[in-house]
Amino acid sequence: MAEVNEEILEQYLKVVKGWFYIGDIPFTVPHNYSNIDVLGYDPIAKQYYDFEVKFRSAFSLTNDGEAIGYLVDQFEKYRAQREEKLREFIGRRKTIKVVVTTKKMVGKSEAKRSEMEASFHRKMKTLKYRSELWYFDDMIPELVRRVEVKGRYNTQLLQTIRMLKLYESKA
Repeated sequence: MAEVNEEILEQYLKVVKGWFYIGDIPFTVPHNYSNIDVLGYDPIAKQYYDFEVKFRSAFSLTNDGEAIGYLVDQFEKYRAQREEKLREFIGRRKTIKVVVTTKKMVGKSEAKRSEMEASFHRKMKTLKYRSELWYFDDMIPELVRRVEVKGRYNTQLLQTIRMLKLYESKA
């Protein structure tokens, strides 16, 4: 079973976006292993997405270059191993690299967040990555709106949302 933040992303991809996904794809790195949190596929655009989920509720990046480097390193640190593992699934097709996190982590204010986002995208572009930042702050409300009280759901997360909405509707 996926870690809860990855599960939120997976269910968002399935329920809201209508995409396919594979979660927790392990690959070997020197003296250890790492993983691709989620590999998503948009069947309309025929585009693959390589997701890294980073959630720290009380953590916020600073304005220095090293902080954004933390997000970039999620893809760059073991680039060769990561890309080799991706090739096993999608051949030589390119992916869009996506960090999924909270707005607070990237910047408490809109101005700081815009600055940090721009810095992230510049660094990723320099490394020849196409990149996006997605926020739980946007995804969770959209996912909750899509879950119906009378729906049939086969994951703990969706069933929990359904039950909470049912309880809320009776209050």
